[in-house]
Amino acid sequence: MLWAAGRPLSVGVLAWAALDAIDGPLVVAALGAVVAAIPDAISDGMASHAGRRLIAALVIAALVYAASLVLDPIGDALGTAVRQRITGQLQARLLSAVTAPIGIAHLEDPETLDRLASAEGSLTGYFAGDAPVTWVGAVAGRLSGVIGCAVIAVYFWWLGVLLLLMWLAVRRIVLGAVIRQATDLRLQTTAMRRGRYFFTVGSRARDAKEVRVFGLARFLAARHVREYSEAIRGGQAGLRGMHQRAAACLAVVAAGYGLALYTITDAVRMHQIGLRSMAIMLPMLAVTAAAGNVSFDDITLARTLAGLPDADRLERDLAVPSKLAGPPRSEGAAEPDVAAAAAGLPCEADAGLPCEAVRFEGVRFRYPSSASDVLKGVDLELAAGTSTALVGVNGAGKSTLVSLLARLRDPTAGRITVDGGDVRELDPARWQRMIALMPQDPVRYPLSAFHNVAFGAIEHASDREGVQHAARLAGFAAVVDELPNGWDTVLSRELPGGAGLSGGQWQRLALARALFATFHGARVLVLDEPTSALDVRAEARFYARFHEITAGLTTLVISHRFATVRRASRIYVLDGGVITERGSHDELLAAGGTYATMYRVQAARFGT
Repeated sequence: MLWAAGRPLSVGVLAWAALDAIDGPLVVAALGAVVAAIPDAISDGMASHAGRRLIAALVIAALVYAASLVLDPIGDALGTAVRQRITGQLQARLLSAVTAPIGIAHLEDPETLDRLASAEGSLTGYFAGDAPVTWVGAVAGRLSGVIGCAVIAVYFWWLGVLLLLMWLAVRRIVLGAVIRQATDLRLQTTAMRRGRYFFTVGSRARDAKEVRVFGLARFLAARHVREYSEAIRGGQAGLRGMHQRAAACLAVVAAGYGLALYTITDAVRMHQIGLRSMAIMLPMLAVTAAAGNVSFDDITLARTLAGLPDADRLERDLAVPSKLAGPPRSEGAAEPDVAAAAAGLPCEADAGLPCEAVRFEGVRFRYPSSASDVLKGVDLELAAGTSTALVGVNGAGKSTLVSLLARLRDPTAGRITVDGGDVRELDPARWQRMIALMPQDPVRYPLSAFHNVAFGAIEHASDREGVQHAARLAGFAAVVDELPNGWDTVLSRELPGGAGLSGGQWQRLALARALFATFHGARVLVLDEPTSALDVRAEARFYARFHEITAGLTTLVISHRFATVRRASRIYVLDGGVITERGSHDELLAAGGTYATMYRVQAARFGT
């Protein structure tokens, strides 16, 4: 990761680590030289050779110490630069991994979400970008301790070796507990995600109305604290175990240091070593601790690295190329011509366009966590170039059917065909680009109004006239005229100069976005409750322009508003996971079934 962040930056980090490794022993040695020069300077005077030697030793010690003070801010600056680059690279890897699958089931899988949170580090606060410099700094520290042991070994070889072995043993014992504690943190990610959810709901403007009106502030804060307390409880238990090991190691270190102090002072007493050697060896004992001590950097590093296998696992499990993907479109090939296809002219069969029809044939679907099927054998036809409506009670499976149509999920039984061929034999990404979706709750991008519409066909964002035409058809052009900066207005009150939209205005924008997609190749227009957030006048205008909006497209309308549904060429009633009725509006009214009952109940509200 460090090398990928940039070669000059990597060389700088390694050079900093080398200086950091020798810095501690050099400072101790320089101070030892100062101490050794003091007696002769006092005896002979500062003007003597001994005095000049003391001054030189003081200057050298000051320079070495000053250099040691500079190393820390240099390391911080290098760490910041590395963290920014690696964090960006890792987030790009994770985003590529989770967006690689053609479906969305993995985004509802708790294990995948836990791995994503662990790899990214946002919940725990331990980011992979911190790992390289932390690791290099830890290695430099241990090398500094080894150098300290080597200096002791110059005077007493057996003592230097003994101290080194002691510190390596201590590190091995304590570090094992640290790594286990960091691994346990990975298992607490689910609780942390729940805690983060309650924090987000309580601090987001979009949810603020309900939080205030229903008095949920204390509840959210209490749940946030409870979930995080649950998450860290296991970690605290691990820390207690680690402290017990550390206490045991303390006795070993005390014995080792006691032996070292006795050996050094006895050698001085017996005149085996002089003042300078003693002045170097005594503080050098503290330097040797770096060879095996376990610091907070080790905990940080262990927790940081604990998330990286999750990143590798996500890439391995999710970034799997589809074996059913069709051949890619040749460069420069023309976009599918909607008008030509609607006029009955030949269209490309391998493009996934419904020249004839899209059919659901005995389609069944069950969510992995469910005990029963949501769809229980659906047979439905979307004739090319016509509008089809789907009605049903809440929970009937309408949204699930749309996700199957767009290949966000695949049926557990049955099949979906496009012009007679199984949709799974088509390139899934290309088929999804044939679908323009207006969801009931559209994505609200905190970008300009223009980009929010142009995202329907982002590769054609230069088609400004097309964006404006789509806005006029959807009734969004009037909204743009009222925005402070027109098309350049950022659609978020949380950003400088931004503006917010009402629910109905966002719905018109979503329709414009879907229509812009149909201008550039999309052939299937899916309208999910297209008027649910519109006022009566805007809804009436939508009804009046329904045929103009959907002309030449294969349209699927999902709505509880029968004023919209009745304009479709063919209507299906979905009840209990199966299609119970089908036909035109007049045919279904004459049949007197579920549709007729639902229609008359709704129509009664608009009596004389």
